[in-house]
Amino acid sequence: NTLHKFFFDHLLQWCKEVVGSNELDARYKSHHKCIGVRHFSSGISHVAQMTGQEHHDIQHTIVAMISGAAPPEFVRAICALINFMYQAQNPVHTESSIEAMQASLNEFHDCKVAILEAEACRGKSSIKEDFYIPKLELLLSFAEAIRNNGGLIQFTADVSERLLITHCKSPFTRTS
Repeated sequence: NTLHKFFFDHLLQWCKEVVGSNELDARYKSHHKCIGVRHFSSGISHVAQMTGQEHHDIQHTIVAMISGAAPPEFVRAICALINFMYQAQNPVHTESSIEAMQASLNEFHDCKVAILEAEACRGKSSIKEDFYIPKLELLLSFAEAIRNNGGLIQFTADVSERLLITHCKSPFTRTS
């Protein structure tokens, strides 16, 4: 969930800044329908809150959606972070998979200047000129956490999120 939240709060916002919300929406609207991946027929910029699965579906396609509309180094930085996120979510890790995960994070750090150059990283009131983002700092601890505790999948909230919908929200709407 931390990775999905980081994606929604930062990566997706950076992509909207660089590509533009209207262009990103147009790209998602024209994206062909694919079995197993949600089609965002209204785009994605209007969505204020998403489920983990919707985050996952956008993560699957974001690199393809920004390619050609964003500078190549910016795309490379986003792609490196997406790779890191997927590698971190592997249910089983080996030392080589942890090293590959670290390599993806290192590639992001090598390319992150492109995000600053594109003026995509914004604070509450202005463009940020640094990358002090607590969730980004947290990613540095993932490799050690995996070595010490095993796969991060055990900390997912996907099951409880689904149960909240089926056992609380749906019955509540039927009683109101």
